[in-house]
Amino acid sequence: MKIAESNVVTLEFKVYDNDTNELLEDTKEVGPFFYIHGLGNFVPKIEETLEGQEKGFKTVMTLTPEEGYGDYDEELVEKMDKADFEEFEDIYEGLEFIADMDDGTEQQYVITAIEDDVVTADGNHPFAGKNIRFEVEVTGVREATEKELEHGHPHFEGFED
Repeated sequence: MKIAESNVVTLEFKVYDNDTNELLEDTKEVGPFFYIHGLGNFVPKIEETLEGQEKGFKTVMTLTPEEGYGDYDEELVEKMDKADFEEFEDIYEGLEFIADMDDGTEQQYVITAIEDDVVTADGNHPFAGKNIRFEVEVTGVREATEKELEHGHPHFEGFED
C-alpha cells in the first residue's frame, strides 16, 4: 500500500542535530512512531517526502529549522511561581506539562530550571532552532479507521480515547 492521505504510517527513525551529530531521538529506544498521513500532525516536509512511498522505504533528510520545528522562540521561555504547581505531586527539571493559554489553546512546556520559588519552563519543541537530520524507515502503512480519523490520531490495542 502506498502512503496517501488518511493512512496510518508507522516509522522507525533516528534524529540527529546535523551541526553536532548528537543523537536527539531514536525510536528503537522509545518504540515506533505512528501518525495519520495528511492531517498535519507531523513535519510537513517529511510527509511530503513520504507521500506515495511504501513499507520498506528508507531515506535520510536534512531539515532547516524552518522546514522542521521552527526557530527557537525566547518568548516561549517563561518564569513561573513555584506555587502555581501545587497540583503536581512533584516538580523537577524535565517535567513536561500542558498549559492553557489565554487564547484558548494549549501549549506543552518542559521545566528547565527550579531556583528557590521560581520555575523556568520552555514551550519550544526540543528540536526548535536546530538543523536536524532524519534517518527514516517506513515500517507499516494501513488505512485509518473512521474512529482514528475522527480523533485525529492512530489507536492501538489496549489504548483508545
